[in-house]
Amino acid sequence: MTIIAFQATLATATRAELTSLFKECQPRILVVTDTLNFDPAHGFGLTQFVNTLKASTIHGMTPKVVTASRGGDPNAEIPNFDFNDAANGLNISRYDVVFLFGARSEGESDLPGPEVDTIARFMEAGGGVFATGDHQTLGASLCGNVPRLRTMRRWKAAQTPPHVSNTNRFSTNVSGPNEGEEFSDQSNTEPQRLYLNFRTQAGGVGNPHPLVQLKAPRRALEVYPDHPHEGECLVPSSLGGRIVVDGVSVPEWPNDLTGAPLSPEIVAMSVSHGDGFQSGPTGPKEALVPRLFASIVAYDGHRANKGRVSTDSTWHHFININLDGAGEPGFTGLQSPAGVDTEALKRIREHYVNLATWLMPKKVRRCLRFRLVLDELSRFPLAEELELPPLKDASVADLTQAGGALLQSLSRRLTPWEVQAFVLDTLSESLGEAEAIKLLDQSDAATALRNQDIAQAAAGGMLTGVASRLAELTSFKEIVPHRTFEASALDGTRIATKLALVRRREQIMKMDELLSRLQSASALR
Repeated sequence: MTIIAFQATLATATRAELTSLFKECQPRILVVTDTLNFDPAHGFGLTQFVNTLKASTIHGMTPKVVTASRGGDPNAEIPNFDFNDAANGLNISRYDVVFLFGARSEGESDLPGPEVDTIARFMEAGGGVFATGDHQTLGASLCGNVPRLRTMRRWKAAQTPPHVSNTNRFSTNVSGPNEGEEFSDQSNTEPQRLYLNFRTQAGGVGNPHPLVQLKAPRRALEVYPDHPHEGECLVPSSLGGRIVVDGVSVPEWPNDLTGAPLSPEIVAMSVSHGDGFQSGPTGPKEALVPRLFASIVAYDGHRANKGRVSTDSTWHHFININLDGAGEPGFTGLQSPAGVDTEALKRIREHYVNLATWLMPKKVRRCLRFRLVLDELSRFPLAEELELPPLKDASVADLTQAGGALLQSLSRRLTPWEVQAFVLDTLSESLGEAEAIKLLDQSDAATALRNQDIAQAAAGGMLTGVASRLAELTSFKEIVPHRTFEASALDGTRIATKLALVRRREQIMKMDELLSRLQSASALR
């Protein structure tokens, strides 16, 4: 049997050289704050968070991260940021994801209407948005009027946000060695316990939401920085209402591509608890009755061809004083010793990368999928063990096996949700996205499992198409993203999906015949 000889084209290519071919797909992240800062020595600095993103890989590529301040911070790359600035403002051609860290209170230099409209336009175009504040109305100035964000968190006084000190406050502080309650507990090495929602639509059976899934051997984020007075995230009480974008009225919460309602989901909850204490920069705090509250909420706008959105209960989950203890003498935050991440902080950093990755527009993820495939084809075991017959000779079993090998290889480096997103993108090319969602979202576990065979075949067809084109090249330097692989990958995906669907139909017909015979036999008794 003829085997596609794809290995020689990749044999001399380094991963850096392969990545450089796809520089047009580089993820672009904007981090905006009003009165927090980007000073590494400052407790209320965002440098630990920003540096984590800068050192990460998103869909196989290091992102470009731009820092911006609306408060004149000299440490920001853009010290006086305006969302509508012609050179640096927010638009989908310049950025893919924006992180909003609001610290100004409601009514304190609220974001002007035209800039609110710009963020809404960015979301409608597929851009991802993250937003957070802190207790009471901190953050409302920047985020409280933005569509979708405005009802995914308690921003304004009218929404009765948690207080800073009374019994309405939400405290997640875990005491240190002295067992006493104090403000500085947020800067010790003890994180809070995070309670994950394993019933989210995005997580599916057996996995929590993508934002809190971790790479193997870790499984899920179940720790978080703690703080004595957090805010609270929400799921909107109603999915009605409309917004105006570029003069056009559109639903604020549109149905998904299958026509089903699409609501934000609670990703994780925290427990507010603890004794009161007398000292601290925000004054005395009252003792509390333990209670749950939503600390992370997410909206999967991709299912409606919009941008994804996530909110968090407080920016103390992201700033230096909680992570490395900066600004709190004698404390190292979630590092022990100073400068060395604890296991908890390693997990939290993975969550930061998950946020940026999950919020990325679909176009970025799809732009980089060939980069991921080439990477796997250049690694063990695929580089040494994968044997692919040409598409014209391949059986559905060959394609299903090849797709399974690819997905298993990807699973060694990606979280389960990233692999599932890869599958969805591949199936969407042959079935359309709405039908691909229906196929993969089967609520019956047995049916969903059998449908994975169709997904694996589609992935195998795409892989075979890519390998075929590689075999035709004399050097990896001839690769032109994405023209080199698009046609052959699409052909492979369509052929494989059709073969897999024909096999499934045959299986169903045989089962139907068997059930009819059994029913007839039963009627005779």
